[in-house]
Amino acid sequence: MMKNTCWTTQVLSSAVFFSALSCSSAKPTAPVTRTKTPAPSVSSGNSTPTQTESDAVTADTSAAPKAEEKPATTPPPATTPPAAQPLALTSTAFANNGSIPLTHVAAGAGGMNMSPPLAWKNAPAGTGSFAIQMVDLDFLNPSPAPFIHWVITNIPATSTQLPAGVPGGNNLAAPAEAMGASQMRNYGGPNPPNLHRYEWTIYAIKQGETLTLTNNSMTNKTELEAKSLGKATLVGTFTP
Repeated sequence: MMKNTCWTTQVLSSAVFFSALSCSSAKPTAPVTRTKTPAPSVSSGNSTPTQTESDAVTADTSAAPKAEEKPATTPPPATTPPAAQPLALTSTAFANNGSIPLTHVAAGAGGMNMSPPLAWKNAPAGTGSFAIQMVDLDFLNPSPAPFIHWVITNIPATSTQLPAGVPGGNNLAAPAEAMGASQMRNYGGPNPPNLHRYEWTIYAIKQGETLTLTNNSMTNKTELEAKSLGKATLVGTFTP
């Protein structure tokens, strides 16, 4: 009985030994560390927090990059379209209020009786044709009214000049010469007894208008001005 007990004790001792040996040879496990989150501090009524939530928002906003500001631009000043220039009449033969050369005076005054070269510009929009009337501003007989020396009508709206020495009568393709005060359809140059002023007036006749001129300078002027969009004058003088 005692022998059996000793054998049992040896077996148990061996088992405990091998069990301890097995535990010591196993890989040790790293201890688990638990981190505690500190509880938020509760400030007392008498203490002042270092930074409130409002301060934090303000700080974040001020730290954010600002949008690039574009320089203010001044709008360009409004431009006013240039005003239309008035119709103008000139001649290469003489300046306005200048002396008329003998070439353009009557044969009886020692001239060649050629109409002077005329040029014009700035025709108004809507011009259908041009008309020119030349009168003696100082004619006193038989009445104190301008004396017609030349009337030419139906000058094309595309024209900007007339050459010197326009043929008499209706020899031009488009323009037609009306009856002058001397009952002639040709140009009649100056032939005064003393210093006289001669006026050429060009009229921009409206599109669609028809002229019915006579040998009366005042009646012609009334009709020409009523049917025109504008006019321009050129004055020359002659002393025999």
